[in-house]
Amino acid sequence: MYRKRTLSLDEYNSLTKSIGELTESECRLNKYINKHFNELPYHGIVDLSQNAAVSKATIGRFLNKAGFTGYAAFRRALDTTLSENKISAPFEKNIRQRNKSTITTEHIVGEFTHRVSSLFAGFKNSININNLNEFITLVLNDQRHIYAVGPSSSHAMAIHFCTLLKYFRSNITLLPTDISELPKCLMDIKEDDVLVVFSYYRFNRVALNIAKWFRKKNANVVLITNSEANPYGKFCELQFVVPSDAQSIFQSRIIGFFFIELILHLAYEKGDSEGNFAQLEELFEFFETFSAS
Repeated sequence: MYRKRTLSLDEYNSLTKSIGELTESECRLNKYINKHFNELPYHGIVDLSQNAAVSKATIGRFLNKAGFTGYAAFRRALDTTLSENKISAPFEKNIRQRNKSTITTEHIVGEFTHRVSSLFAGFKNSININNLNEFITLVLNDQRHIYAVGPSSSHAMAIHFCTLLKYFRSNITLLPTDISELPKCLMDIKEDDVLVVFSYYRFNRVALNIAKWFRKKNANVVLITNSEANPYGKFCELQFVVPSDAQSIFQSRIIGFFFIELILHLAYEKGDSEGNFAQLEELFEFFETFSAS
């Protein structure tokens, strides 16, 4: 039996290699676990069963072969790993970093600029081009209604995305996280529709339930986040994890905004339609929207 408190992906794969030849359902389960390993602490056994299209009994037998007494023991090891590697909240960072030696503003500016610059290199090296192309295809299909949501500080990214995307296409809705208003916005969701979730750690229950609702309606869910360990994976088809650790008190959102503008630039370069540019300009002129410029 597996006796360590934590479990890495490499350790998991080492355990499964000793099982020998896998059945078709075990192969399907093993493939799902590998793909969603960092998200599994947020999966119940029912989630895993449904998403991997295997029975709960298959999960139990497979994990028993791998050295666990069952799914609960497997989850405990994953939970411990997650708790030891999770992103720190600002409050926790503030407590740790409060006593600092005196350093100059010039030094801080230089260090922070260097750290933020490294985030761009990390993004370029990690982005999945195939997933990016799939996302652009969804965005450019104007038969699909696009919904976006962003709780807390991620709300600014959702606003930015919706505001600029309206230049390219119509049928865009920015969803509220006010649960008294939210149901009115979710009445006519169709299978071809798309939900884009902007959600940085720490995660919001309302946004998570919105993703769950869209999944229930067989719509497409796309996630932009800063943590591979997140509760949304079981609901989304596409997931983009962007780097955010600039070793500052707050997780940086700069790559999130950069990603949005990259999506908009790709939509412009790859799209064939004229979009709403002329119509919006006519409306701006009529209402003197930018008359002070």
